[in-house]
Amino acid sequence: MTITAERLHYLDRVRVLLTVLVVLHHVALTYGSFDLWYYHEPSMGKPSPPGEWDRLLDLFLLLNQTYFMGLFFLISAYLVPGSYDRKGGRRFLTDRVIRLGIPLILLVFAVVPLAKLPLYRWENARAPVPYLDFYLRELEQGPGWFLVTLMIFVAAYAVIRALRPAPPPRPATRLRARTVIGFAALLAVLGVLWRVLPLERVPVVQFPVPDYLPQYICMFTAGVIAYRRGWLAAIPARATGWGFAAAAVAALPLLPVALGGTALIAQVAHGLFDGVYCVGMSLGMLGLFSRRFTAAPGPLGRFMSAHAYAVYVLHASVLVVVSVALSGLPAGALVKFALAAVLSLPLCWMVAAAVRALPMVRRVL
Repeated sequence: MTITAERLHYLDRVRVLLTVLVVLHHVALTYGSFDLWYYHEPSMGKPSPPGEWDRLLDLFLLLNQTYFMGLFFLISAYLVPGSYDRKGGRRFLTDRVIRLGIPLILLVFAVVPLAKLPLYRWENARAPVPYLDFYLRELEQGPGWFLVTLMIFVAAYAVIRALRPAPPPRPATRLRARTVIGFAALLAVLGVLWRVLPLERVPVVQFPVPDYLPQYICMFTAGVIAYRRGWLAAIPARATGWGFAAAAVAALPLLPVALGGTALIAQVAHGLFDGVYCVGMSLGMLGLFSRRFTAAPGPLGRFMSAHAYAVYVLHASVLVVVSVALSGLPAGALVKFALAAVLSLPLCWMVAAAVRALPMVRRVL
């Protein structure tokens, strides 16, 4: 059997886990110190009593951001070559435009504006503003930045394939340690250069954290190469331990310097940490799931996998509704985070299932 004929069920589980992390990431933004979400309770609601453990939310956000969207790009890219091979260039691009473009429109014009209703009420209470003016002013991609970026990467891949045919299928090969180390070094070097050098950044996409653009490009490229060489079908048994160990070794010495060092030293440490931690966590997670979850999923697993993409597109409005409903609760940030997470995760999948039950929606979501 060639590598193009094999379905890796464990990747579906990883994709579901990453979707859960996206939801939890935005719940943490709701109650953490970073004012980067549509409803930020410390600044828009009744601030929770300060707690010494609340900074754990910020640490979770930092560690999460360092790898989880990069791994999303790698998995998305892994599925691209086979889809192109089966459909051909024109049908492949048409399908990607439908699957990425229509959800992006839904995000920009419906999901994000709904999520910003508490922000409108908060601003309008201080200085009255017509809602239409607010709506037009606040139109943005929101979580759709991932869809825009993926569409650009996919279009670039299609152009390359049109100019250069794909190599013939071949048996899977084993992922080598030197390949992983070299890739981690590449990400670390690019991460440092991107943070330190005054590079021009074209504002094509509204990246929430522009520092990770080199990582996203490299991870997408790695996903394409991994498909052609069958790396994700033959991950070494020791990859899990080595991957998580590398992430821990990177975090312990580099993260304190990145957060507390002088400007230049902190940027260098942060770039090095980003590269090694991203590769370590990605390798560890893929290795763990490839060993533990190789069989086809059961009913619950199929349900969560089928609706994961819709959850990504729709979750912002669901989270804001839950967070606003909990705003009057006299509890600390960590308690509210836990409650919002427990309520939001099943509700996101229920809403996604209900939306996907509508006519023609499954073709898009």
